[in-house]
Amino acid sequence: MARYVLCCSDALVYLSIRLNDRYAIMRKEWSIIVVPNTSKQGYNFKVTSKMLGTALLVMALVLLGGLVACTAYAYAWRNDAREQVGTLKSELNRRDSDLAALNGEFAKLVMLEDKLREIAGLKPRQPVVHGLSQGGQGGPKISGTILSDGDWYFLRDSLDGVEVMSTDDLLQAATAMQGGFSEILETLQKEEKRLSSVPSINPVFSPDAWISSGYGYREDPIHGKRRFHDGIDIVAPRKTPIIAPADGVVTFSGWRDGIGRAVEIRHGYGYRTTYGHNQKLMVKRGETVKRGDVIALLGNSGRSTGPHLHYEIRLNGKLLNPYKYVID
Repeated sequence: MARYVLCCSDALVYLSIRLNDRYAIMRKEWSIIVVPNTSKQGYNFKVTSKMLGTALLVMALVLLGGLVACTAYAYAWRNDAREQVGTLKSELNRRDSDLAALNGEFAKLVMLEDKLREIAGLKPRQPVVHGLSQGGQGGPKISGTILSDGDWYFLRDSLDGVEVMSTDDLLQAATAMQGGFSEILETLQKEEKRLSSVPSINPVFSPDAWISSGYGYREDPIHGKRRFHDGIDIVAPRKTPIIAPADGVVTFSGWRDGIGRAVEIRHGYGYRTTYGHNQKLMVKRGETVKRGDVIALLGNSGRSTGPHLHYEIRLNGKLLNPYKYVID
């Protein structure tokens, strides 16, 4: 029997290795003796190779089980993290979409405010510029006085390209807009009589109406040359009612070169409107009309590529951009 003694501060550990000659090859046995410094009595533990093997097997199984558990947890955590990231991305995309929609609605309010300020005779707080759509177009050659500032607008079906503001910016802008609408309302209440003569509604009575060509220089749809368009072209189904956008007196009802069957109305306070390319005229010269009265049916008479209304507005003989006076 061989004996080894290990010394430490807390205890003396005697390691005894006994080798039984009969089982020298098949079996080994170890004795572990622990003697504390505070006691003379020791503790003897016997360990066989089978016990060590069993202990090692148990440890291996425990480690393997822990590894499997850690792997499963990591896999579940990764999947959960992926789901959370996907959910966050979807939420961010939804919020971006909602914010873009809010910006679009706010842009429409800005356009409405600009039109109302124009009708009320107030200076616009900011310009609104839109894109161009396509559709039936036509009209006369250049005539009348062109706006000196060259300010003209187009309508588009969507608000793509509008700069997206943050929620804080939207709140601040909406607060500032409240004061603008209050000013407009006060002015409208004071000038009710004058405003009854100011064109302020869409003359094409149809939810399907849309502006196909804006006011200003464009490529003529008939000749292809660059020419000035005196008004706007509003597309709608044939025979759609055309209504008076304000009170007034019919000063012309008949055929006019370029714009075919046309109606002209003098509204008072210097406003005069013209409606061209009609299929049928419903009023005669000298008749008094009120805002909303039917004056014609939409068509494509004259120089026209399709059914639409050519709409002009003049103030004291000076051409204006009709889009500013079309409130949907």
